[in-house]
Amino acid sequence: MGLWVSKGILATWVVWSSIVVGVNSGASSRASKNPPFALEAARELVAPKPTLREKAEFEGGGFWEEHDDLLTRAWQELGPRHGDLYKYGHTFEKRYLSKALRRAARDAREGGNETSARDLFKEVVPGVFASEELFTQEFLNDLLEELEHVQGSGIPMRRPNGMNRYGVILDHVGLESSIQGLVEASVRPLASMLFPELVGVEDADEHFAFTVQYDTAGDTELAKHGDASVVTLNLCLGRPGWTGGDLRFFESGGSGFHVGSSVFKALPRGNASAGSGDLSFRPGLAVLHRGQHKHQALPLVDGVRTNAIVWLMGKHGVVRVAPYAEHEQLSVYERWHRTSANALEL
Repeated sequence: MGLWVSKGILATWVVWSSIVVGVNSGASSRASKNPPFALEAARELVAPKPTLREKAEFEGGGFWEEHDDLLTRAWQELGPRHGDLYKYGHTFEKRYLSKALRRAARDAREGGNETSARDLFKEVVPGVFASEELFTQEFLNDLLEELEHVQGSGIPMRRPNGMNRYGVILDHVGLESSIQGLVEASVRPLASMLFPELVGVEDADEHFAFTVQYDTAGDTELAKHGDASVVTLNLCLGRPGWTGGDLRFFESGGSGFHVGSSVFKALPRGNASAGSGDLSFRPGLAVLHRGQHKHQALPLVDGVRTNAIVWLMGKHGVVRVAPYAEHEQLSVYERWHRTSANALEL
């Protein structure tokens, strides 16, 4: 201020009015005409580059913690390209959820019948369920364009998880609320239907959503691992043109033991097992599997593949691994009606 005072009262007022907010009724109007300071400041940051390929959840943690508030405000100032992605409701459902999924959810909620919901999936590997009938092409297109918008913003982005170096944490860029709505209305009931021995009343109350990108200039593969989730949703966004990059699952038998007739019995195979096999992605293919079912991404040979992933977990990130006995598992009514206001008429 001292430098500007020496150049006169007018210059002093210009600077002062540009930085003081709320001194009078016209302050908010002036502030709205000023540049988005958080966005500009965030673009000036130099984020640490992701280098580690495993156990890197806290890589650069000091930087991200220090600038968390600034980055949050920067994303708010940036604004969306496709606003429909950011609010879960009727518009979201009609634009982004397939008619088959909406019909299946309605049948389950109103008639207590999950036949249509089960028919959406094929068990492509024991314990791995795949469907191309959950999301619309508009969802794939809009989300890919939104990722381009976010990645081209100049705002630093944290690595998506402890193994993948490239992608976007969707919960950090403003999509947390809409994804939670999607989880409550559809993903969690489907997960409980396919894995009733693991998804009970509170085992999928929280989520962590992110995207991963595989390309020859960055991450081309991912080592064998389990997810920090009770159930994982993995949706291939595309775009077409890549080769390689299959998802490989490893045999690990049943998911545990439960007590039945006063003795310990191994869980049956099928949706309670974790078998071995490879899966080839294509745009629109969604996969649901137990988080602890070991898997790896095989090397991408050419092109770019982007996937959106949602980890389901209990409160505070708790991941259930001990199975429920059959009499403890949720009924059809319980899994499709424990959703909140997000459970709209699909």
